Order: sequence, then C-alpha cells, then structure tokens
Amino acid sequence: MNVLEMTRHRHGESIVVSLAGEVDVDNASKVRKCLDEAAESPGSRLVVDLSNLTFIDTTGLGVLVRLLASLRERDGTMSLVAPDGQVLRRLRRTNLAPLFPIFDTLSKALD
Repeated sequence: MNVLEMTRHRHGESIVVSLAGEVDVDNASKVRKCLDEAAESPGSRLVVDLSNLTFIDTTGLGVLVRLLASLRERDGTMSLVAPDGQVLRRLRRTNLAPLFPIFDTLSKALD
C-alpha cells in the first residue's frame, strides 16, 4: 500500500501543495481538506505538484476539478505539475487536461 504524503509551502505569491503516493477514495477527503485550506483566501494562486503521485482515481480527479471551479469563482488560479506519466495520462484520458494549465516541472509552473 502506497501512503499519501502532502506538503504545503508558500513560494512568492503562490501556494504549492505537493502530493506524493496515491490519491484514491480512501484519502480524497484529506486531500480536499488540505487543498481547500491552501486556497482559502480570495485570489489564491495555487500550484498542485503531482510529480511524485503514482496513482489518482476518479475521486481524486473530482477533488481537483471542484477546487478549480471554486478558485475561479473567487478569482483564484490553479495549475498542475504533472510530468509525463500515469497521472498525466489519466488527466488526458478523462478529458480533464484542457481545464488546467499543466507544467512538466515545478519551476516552470512558478515562472
């Protein structure tokens, strides 16, 4: 079983949340809480780093989509870091990739 690890830090005007391990129905509520707290203030610029994520199910994808909609309502933004791999393929297969600005490295997302 792959344990989920979440970290959050500020980088300039952006808030970076890094997820590592697996996001699935069992831990999606913890991910949602962490991301909601990171995006509390209006106009938040959130970067979600999925570089070290090995798996995300549809529940986890739903968390990302709902957060994006919530941020847009409050003039916030959200981008993803998803280098080529399973997570990026899942975003593309579910036709969710066009919703997000997606970068292959954290440094590009923060430029």
